[in-house]
Amino acid sequence: MTRHGLKHLPRLQCPDGYYIRAYQKGDEAHWARIMDKAFVDKGRTDQDTYADVINQPDFDPNGFFFVIHKGVQIGTACAWKRWTGNKPSGYIDMLAVLPEHTGHKLGKWLTLSVLHYFKARNMEHVMLDTDDFRLPAIKNYINLGFVPTYLCEGHCLTIRSL
Repeated sequence: MTRHGLKHLPRLQCPDGYYIRAYQKGDEAHWARIMDKAFVDKGRTDQDTYADVINQPDFDPNGFFFVIHKGVQIGTACAWKRWTGNKPSGYIDMLAVLPEHTGHKLGKWLTLSVLHYFKARNMEHVMLDTDDFRLPAIKNYINLGFVPTYLCEGHCLTIRSL
């Protein structure tokens, strides 16, 4: 999915009891825990956070976001710079919220945090990938101005049903 242009982004306003902040030293184990619980439990550790995120060449701690609830990290998203030709594009990756916190639109607020991050860095468009069965996520992205990229006919039918 792609969002062309970052003008007129909605204001970031998390639900009561939640806020979003950028990465701080010590978040490594929290990222691993969130990824395990939100996706497939692989027994990730803080070392995986270093390997998959922090030690990557384009890592920027200001683009690595966490949703906090009652002092605990419960969601995350990461901003990456990708190159298409000789122009940089933003890329949203590893967006996840713990299952017990779904229903608060935290994915929307994490996505907006990353979009505002890219806007501040003068990115012209932003891309992301998601699984075609993640219909709430797809609906969120469409509502935030992303345009689907159809890789097969079934994708088009799925999007129309939203």
